Amino acid sequence: MATLEKIRNRAGVLVAVVIGFALLAFILGDFLNSGKTLFSDSQFEIAEIAGKSISYQKYQKELTDIIEINKFSTGKSALDEATTQKIQSQTWSQLEREYVLADEYANLDIDVSSQELWDMVQGENVHPIIQNLFTNPETGELNTMAVIRFLKTYDQDPTGQQKAYWLFVEDQMIQERMFTKYTTLISKGLYTTKAEAQNELNNINKKVDFDFVIQNINTIPDSLIEIKNGDLKTYYDNHQNEYKQEASRNIEYVTFDVVPSEADKKATEEWINTIKGDFANTENDKEFVNLNSDIQFNNINYKKDELPEQLKDVMFDAEEGFMYGPYFENEAYLLAKLSEVNYVPDSVKARHILIQPTQQQSSGQVFAIADSLKNLLEKGADFASLSSQFSSDKAANEKGGDLGWFRANQMVSPFSDTCFSSKVGEYKLVATQFGLHIVQVTNKSKDEKKVKVAILGRKLEPSSETYQMTYTEASKFAGNNTTYEKFQKAIEEEGLTKKIATNIKESDQQLAGLESPREFIRSIYKTDNFNIITSQNNAIFELGNRFIIGFVNEVKEEGIAPLEQVNAQVIVQVKKEKKAEYLAEKFKEALQENNSLENVASKFNTEVFEATDISFRSYSVPNAGIEPKLVAVATSANTDQITGPVKGDNNVFVLKVNSVSVAENANIELQQAQSMMQFQNRASYEAYEALKETANIIDKRAKFY
Repeated sequence: MATLEKIRNRAGVLVAVVIGFALLAFILGDFLNSGKTLFSDSQFEIAEIAGKSISYQKYQKELTDIIEINKFSTGKSALDEATTQKIQSQTWSQLEREYVLADEYANLDIDVSSQELWDMVQGENVHPIIQNLFTNPETGELNTMAVIRFLKTYDQDPTGQQKAYWLFVEDQMIQERMFTKYTTLISKGLYTTKAEAQNELNNINKKVDFDFVIQNINTIPDSLIEIKNGDLKTYYDNHQNEYKQEASRNIEYVTFDVVPSEADKKATEEWINTIKGDFANTENDKEFVNLNSDIQFNNINYKKDELPEQLKDVMFDAEEGFMYGPYFENEAYLLAKLSEVNYVPDSVKARHILIQPTQQQSSGQVFAIADSLKNLLEKGADFASLSSQFSSDKAANEKGGDLGWFRANQMVSPFSDTCFSSKVGEYKLVATQFGLHIVQVTNKSKDEKKVKVAILGRKLEPSSETYQMTYTEASKFAGNNTTYEKFQKAIEEEGLTKKIATNIKESDQQLAGLESPREFIRSIYKTDNFNIITSQNNAIFELGNRFIIGFVNEVKEEGIAPLEQVNAQVIVQVKKEKKAEYLAEKFKEALQENNSLENVASKFNTEVFEATDISFRSYSVPNAGIEPKLVAVATSANTDQITGPVKGDNNVFVLKVNSVSVAENANIELQQAQSMMQFQNRASYEAYEALKETANIIDKRAKFY
């Protein structure tokens, strides 16, 4: 069972290894088991990949199975929302990879034999996952006997968790090995010829010096160009791939925030004043605060300068039982009572042995172990030796269990309270969320005056009546403004603040400023353009302490954006083209008058610039910036010959190459090897991405989650 504990402790390492191998990146768990039954049979398809339908039931089963593995490996009984979302995404990646690669594996007869699997687990080529799970942390060597023991006993676990976990580990190793085989086949098929290597060397080693004249496109005013009917359509038709888009939505909305009313403030203030007498007379401040307050009792002793600013002067020199308040702070009405005046050390020095229970130990067994160790220590046993053998706190073990000096608020409350109340040299047992501690205080600082202040608070929150009033207000607005035109007019007339959210994807989990908006986003995608957003015929969404009413005001579908949607962008590009053409014609006219760069520069009231040591791989050109077309033309042009005009990204050029130099230290074989290595390193990622593109993946998860 010790091996099982190692697996638990190293679950994070396993996940990291799996992800590092570009495997089926799913970390474990989900929020499922929701028992959704609202969908008809035709709606149970959650995705289509490579022509194969994936059912909602299959995806949910994957998540349900993994949730059990997550519980086993981490001990968690529930997952927070962020973890759930991450796991859903990672599990999708695993399913996506499975379907994208299935046919490739089958066509190429790629598989992993039982002998290969044995070799990865116990043979000469042990897989990194196994190495991380079963390596002895003290020696850094693989514990082969631990592997064998686990394999012999895992199916004896009556819960079946060990077997499920092992099958999961095996699957990870098999999938990683198959993917490695596939990408190795591709990479071994990539080759760079000597001619290709020579061409690459030429690009690297060839450098040119040239003169050029540059004119920025934006120097031409719009009045000098003419955009004819059809120019926009022609440009759009020729550049449609530049206007590919994902499906998205834009919305406009108003919020009705639920904030405490004056009546709520008055009621809260009355409550705090009413309870003041009982608080003053109680003999158990801690119990009274924990039973009645929205703020838990703080058991810490404070020095004067550690008290809240408002309490420093009034509390520190008062007598026990002194009351201050009510006062308003951090959206709460508060009463402060001087609960205790103590003379205690500011810090203590202690050492401990931490006993952490395993799955096979009851709390009674853990206590028995700790109590036995405590008895040994009281009889003179060596603390450092016992700490090294039994303590789970490895960091402290390096110092014989010593924790050094610490103040009260630097440790968890039960541990801190025990240390500060114990005598120097005394051994105590204390339980915390980390386990059972055997603690000994070895030194204390001198006593000084400190106070313990009991603060009773009631947070100012909206009442149910305030919620109802705000909802009524929102309901009236929604009922009166069911069209987009009425919505806009009402916002203006009522002086409301219109908010916008743009580029909302169907799978988005968050919207800035809105709490838990997933159902709202799903409803957005069920709403037509310029229609009010509803869920089950209700236009009011309650997100946290606010009610939302919104309209969809732009719908973008996946694919090529229609011209009317990208018209403004197309106009910008057409203007650039027209201005570049205009400048190119002016350059040509200047060259026809006098075929020299100096003449062109004179015509445009500029100068002739010089560029040196420019190669095909140059990122930018001095005085021109990032202009790849200029670099390409300059490195391929003839010397002593005016070339151009060249229409770049933002400028138009004419140039003349003055000299060309080629380095002679060319090693074709080395370049050939480097080029092949570059291709092969890209094989795994680019091959898979290409397969994904041809698989025509249709992802419908957003309709379910």
